[in-house]
Amino acid sequence: MRSRRLWGFVSHQCRSHETKLSGLSSEKDKRLIDVHTHVLPRRYMAFLAKQGISRPQRLPPPSDAPPGNRMTPWSDSAEDVDMRINLMDHAGVRQHILSPTFAPYLEDKAAAATAARLVNREIAALVVKKPDRFRSFASLPLPHIDEALAEIDYAFDVFGMDGATIQCFVGNRSATDPLFEPVYAELNRRGAVLFLHPCVNGLCSKFVNDPSLELSLGPPLEDTVIAVHYMISTIPNRYRNLKIIIPHLAGGLAMLLRRLDNQLPLVASLAEPPSITARRMWYDSCCHGSSAAMNAAIEAFGADRIVLGSDYPFLTPHETYGETIGFLARLGLSDSALELVLRGNAEALLRQERRPSAEPACFRAAP
Repeated sequence: MRSRRLWGFVSHQCRSHETKLSGLSSEKDKRLIDVHTHVLPRRYMAFLAKQGISRPQRLPPPSDAPPGNRMTPWSDSAEDVDMRINLMDHAGVRQHILSPTFAPYLEDKAAAATAARLVNREIAALVVKKPDRFRSFASLPLPHIDEALAEIDYAFDVFGMDGATIQCFVGNRSATDPLFEPVYAELNRRGAVLFLHPCVNGLCSKFVNDPSLELSLGPPLEDTVIAVHYMISTIPNRYRNLKIIIPHLAGGLAMLLRRLDNQLPLVASLAEPPSITARRMWYDSCCHGSSAAMNAAIEAFGADRIVLGSDYPFLTPHETYGETIGFLARLGLSDSALELVLRGNAEALLRQERRPSAEPACFRAAP
């Protein structure tokens, strides 16, 4: 019964996609790369539960919920993976770059290292099974530097992961805290992609969290603040081989660059104007279908700095996956700009093809 209901939901998503999406359905166009997609490895979540970690999270609704109110299931079960691939096919998306939503940021070093290895192994196992459809970003056991550096080595060299992901804030530290300099240095040495993601802490502000705005308003605020932190830290300027992706078009950054050029030098010692530093980073396209936000970002950053990102599956209760992808084709962008956003920029960032060097048994080992 569950399978019938779930596949009914897929049919709803695909039918809606077919009526909304245009220009991306030919075989030639089925090469899109979505850099901002999430997976919920079941063993990893079970491990976190054993550590006593409980935090608000949006899990898939009951299988009998109406299709229009459902979020696509996103675990690593075979059924959920098949559903994901079906939706990818209908949206013309070739690959998902997978990352978890919950970082392995545990106080105990050993537990954090175990959690990071577990989530990376579980996600890498999906990539091994479907290497043409999935790639992945490695999670790091921050704030523990030695353990994080060891995990970079293992995740890149053994699991063949394509980059790393760090949350905008690690506990009470910014992702740009000087403590993390060795991590940036190593990722830069490798010419790696670093994908940022909000931790949904509402910037630790009662003005965001008390009205329960940490999910609706908090993430774009985090994105904006961390982008400015990168400007102040000069990390993008000092680590030129590091490819930083900030999600959700970096919140409100596009409309703030002129203001930051004028006023940020008054309070910080910068390597260059913020508008220049902004173009040393990349930004994913997840903006809940806002043409105003996307056009502002392209004007501010350039089409060569925008990559396709859906935040899969978090928009699926509100629109189909095909609609999330397809709105970009309706913005009136030039063919060359659309090509860059939908695949060209991501292909350039991920041009270093990685493949796991481990035997399959590595992915079945106990953490």
